[in-house]
Amino acid sequence: MTAHRFDVSTPAQAMRHRLLARVQASHEHESQFLTVRRDAVPWQPLDAQSRMQPLAQTVIAMSSLVDLSRHARLPPPRGAYNLCEWVVLEGSATLVGQALACGDAARSPNDEAHAMRAGADGARLYLRCSRVDDPPAEVLRVSTLDDTDWDDFCPGVRIKALWEGGARRTVLVRMRAGASVKAHAHALEEECMMLAGEAFIGDTLLRSGEYQLAPQGSRHGEVSTDVGAVFFVHGSLDPAAYA
Repeated sequence: MTAHRFDVSTPAQAMRHRLLARVQASHEHESQFLTVRRDAVPWQPLDAQSRMQPLAQTVIAMSSLVDLSRHARLPPPRGAYNLCEWVVLEGSATLVGQALACGDAARSPNDEAHAMRAGADGARLYLRCSRVDDPPAEVLRVSTLDDTDWDDFCPGVRIKALWEGGARRTVLVRMRAGASVKAHAHALEEECMMLAGEAFIGDTLLRSGEYQLAPQGSRHGEVSTDVGAVFFVHGSLDPAAYA
């Protein structure tokens, strides 16, 4: 007589098995993204008045946090980069005579004439340097805190352009509490720096001051926030990918 095996697991055991399988699948999916938590990477001194915390480096760009002491000047980043994108996270700064307050973002050429200088209280900055085909010749300053020049992206989500070049865009994103963005694929790598609030990007909670790099060809799950969020995003941002 052939012996038959019966599944004698209890409903609780079956549920636990399903939950563990789901956790493992989530971990495997989220591990393709580079997520940098607050203060997870050591700071590197640049000189006596400044330090840098590297976040990520791609073929065409480098992202980092920068701390500047009172009135300290940051020399132009080294390398073949010709575009700098900035967000003032703490303190204040000046860029070619333009005052940048906390919450302001700017883009500028990467050269000696466009060096960043901290204000009286110092500054913490998010900096993205990249090599682009048509770099801007002048500074553009925008604010994450005002209500002007925001465009509707989807219900509860608005964006403000900082830079555009061909298939690539850099925008500031403002999500209202309870808003969400559909799951989407990435035609190019996508960088996200959380500036205020927090949001789930798929199954990963990204909090203020944290960064994530999604590789080209990857797919993000739904982006949602219970409390609202403001973040910097660079990527293809093709509206068709979010339809």
